[in-house]
Amino acid sequence: MKKTGWLLVGVAFFISLPQAALSESVTGLFISHKLNDDKAYKQWRSDSQSTFHAHDCEPIRSGKLLGGKGSFKWGDSDKFTLMKCQSPVLADLVDKGLVDELSAITDELNLTEGKLNILSDTLPSENAEYLIKVSYFNNLNPKARQKSLAKIDKSASKVRNAWIDDAILQPRASVGVIHPDNLTFLYYPKAGQGKSFRENNPKLMNKIGRFNQKHVERVTYLAAKIKNGRMK
Repeated sequence: MKKTGWLLVGVAFFISLPQAALSESVTGLFISHKLNDDKAYKQWRSDSQSTFHAHDCEPIRSGKLLGGKGSFKWGDSDKFTLMKCQSPVLADLVDKGLVDELSAITDELNLTEGKLNILSDTLPSENAEYLIKVSYFNNLNPKARQKSLAKIDKSASKVRNAWIDDAILQPRASVGVIHPDNLTFLYYPKAGQGKSFRENNPKLMNKIGRFNQKHVERVTYLAAKIKNGRMK
């Protein structure tokens, strides 16, 4: 995966909301891969349609992964889809051999399923600076972590042009990737807004950096160019 510094955040950046702030909760499935056979993938889409339909799944975000930065290795996936389902679907995909089929026609395949909290009822523009943060916490003091999260979120909510929370996925099962603790989806509505925000709020960024040093063992940021509601 190419590194694209124009969109990626620095190592001090952080976002993840405390549980009390979460809204609609359903099952989420995050899929990322690097496609190597377009024709076979179209057939896989057709073959898997009934399984996704049985679990009432629909794609809510999809698009290109532009680059990764951080200590959590995600591989060279260049496409992703975030699906919302009414029941877990990953085990069914595995049992029916659909994961093996997809693995045969893609590289760097990763599937992560868990509790999905949709935090925004507004669709981000396709020109938005979209980020997916993959976190692995040290879990030395979860209560203190949640308390610090609440303080950071409260401070950020008072700052102009801050990021917008889109969704949080709390993984329960993964295929093809080290099982992360948390996937956070967020965005800045306009190009260049993320850089401006970080440069103009050094105190908040320092707080976030201290939080990461204390509570986060590994973290990686995936920059994305999104298409709403389409499966890639």
